[in-house]
Amino acid sequence: MTYPLRESPRTDPFARIPPELGARLRPLVAPLVEEALEGIRRRARDHSPSLEPADVEELRRVLGVGVHAFLDRVESGGRSPGHVDALAAEFRAFGAGEARHGRTLECLHTGLRTAAAVAWRRLADADALTRDHMAVLGEAVFAFQEEISTAAGEGYARVRGAGADALRRRRARLLEVLLAEAGTEQEARAVPALARAARWRTPERVAVALLYREAPGTVPALPSDVLVDPDRAEPCALVPDPEGPGRLRTLERSLRGACAVLGPSVPVDRAPESLARARDLADLVRTGAVPGGGVVRWSDHLPALLLTRDTGLVAEMARSRLAPLTRLRPPQRERMAETLLSWLESGLNANEAAERLRIHPQTVRYRMRRLEELFGARLRDPGERFELELVLRARLLLGPLEEDGAG
Repeated sequence: MTYPLRESPRTDPFARIPPELGARLRPLVAPLVEEALEGIRRRARDHSPSLEPADVEELRRVLGVGVHAFLDRVESGGRSPGHVDALAAEFRAFGAGEARHGRTLECLHTGLRTAAAVAWRRLADADALTRDHMAVLGEAVFAFQEEISTAAGEGYARVRGAGADALRRRRARLLEVLLAEAGTEQEARAVPALARAARWRTPERVAVALLYREAPGTVPALPSDVLVDPDRAEPCALVPDPEGPGRLRTLERSLRGACAVLGPSVPVDRAPESLARARDLADLVRTGAVPGGGVVRWSDHLPALLLTRDTGLVAEMARSRLAPLTRLRPPQRERMAETLLSWLESGLNANEAAERLRIHPQTVRYRMRRLEELFGARLRDPGERFELELVLRARLLLGPLEEDGAG
């Protein structure tokens, strides 16, 4: 016996399937579900831990619900809103349960694919099903799979989203405790428990990175072991094992389009110290004394940090050591200070200093003769030269210091 296709709008494939096919297909439900379960078991053996008996029973139940609902849809000739809502609720609940147990929806997807393949194989041999039957049935199977997979995905995403928010909050709390400058003894004792709740392996050493986002509202996609809180007054991240192989390159790739100031590597219980050092360097980046962009490392700018640590002291030293320059007019003073620093940095080599300044060596020699008149024997004393280079470098960072101290 063959069944004619229904005359119906082509928008719903179920409306075009002969309802008698539903009754004919029902005896296939139990063996079809078992073959689907076997396909899931094979997949689990190859790619994940074996399924527990309770997991198998739940999959058997939910696959049975799905197949029977499909046949109900065939027999009724289309969707019944009440049935559709109940089916969606069933699979949303299943997806939520998988998320709570820390599993993916792979088992459901494997089961649906296997069940469809088995049904297709068995029905292809049935004399009652014509090519037209098979075509419309395939369309209906695909639409039904999409429907229940979407519902399961919604339930899964809702739980995972809530879980992700909770995990974010726990990690932000852990970061707050680790960076507290005057943390209590109770908070220190709570760190191991907070780390476990935040799924964070406590490393031996860390470094704090202060984050500067070029696009407001964006959060860099940092590695999963980095604690980050973009909602702090000063957005920052705690980087574990900052001196590990490839860590800096990974951080730079994650921060494309943004700038981070990375403090020094310290033991994890001294993280506030790394934060304080990063703040010092961030101040220099903000003022332009140190160029920003990418990852700016504290350890690469120690001279600048040292020279700006006590500007009053450095200014006093500059007034004393650079007093001879005050005899010159401001434009000439700037040229002489620049030439003297280049000469000192070049190991007293006029030719190399000229290359640095991009001027003729004879010009450097002329200026150095004038500087020798101003500074005298001090330019021949190694200690004096060291102090001169020190204050001239500070002058580059802070501006002229020899007259009023603050620049």
